[in-house]
Amino acid sequence: MSICIIVARYNEPVIWCKFFKNVIVYNKGEKLNNRNNRYNGYNEILLNNVGREQHTFFKHIYDNYDNLYDYNIFLQGYPFDHFSNTMYKLKEIINNKEHNKDFEILCDYIYDCNLSGCPHHPGIPLIETYETLFNERKENMKFIFGAGGQFMVSKKNILKRPKEFYLKIVKLLENDINPIQGFVIERFHKVIFN
Repeated sequence: MSICIIVARYNEPVIWCKFFKNVIVYNKGEKLNNRNNRYNGYNEILLNNVGREQHTFFKHIYDNYDNLYDYNIFLQGYPFDHFSNTMYKLKEIINNKEHNKDFEILCDYIYDCNLSGCPHHPGIPLIETYETLFNERKENMKFIFGAGGQFMVSKKNILKRPKEFYLKIVKLLENDINPIQGFVIERFHKVIFN
């Protein structure tokens, strides 16, 4: 069983990544290896600063679709704001040789939401984005999401959707630093991967 931790970084301190193997730091900010020696040795991939962390996560899926790890953990550069038990939970996942979850939200707070409106972020284009992604219109569908948009997903669940599906998400997010659809996509993780 293989596990990879995918980190979406802007300029957050990611020294915590040194405690784990198989970490990829996608960096949209200042290059890590230029700051000082404590960051030498990171598997760092530079990206244009577009699309928030959701762009990073889905670009990784698209670019590695044919070469994914068995389990893929997607985290922000500083995951602790939304997931206080990050270090403990990562060690628990890595040490568990018998994974039985194909998708897990990794955050402190999970909220109920509906395509007709999200109380924690009113006015975001949920219905329109859903229609764009899934090629069907729904106006009332309940789902849950984790604040911070961090999650673990199995290769098996990623591969349930074609590679082009993930490219659609990347294209939706790549034209702006902070597209409103980024907030929508993070709410759709459980919908996308189940």
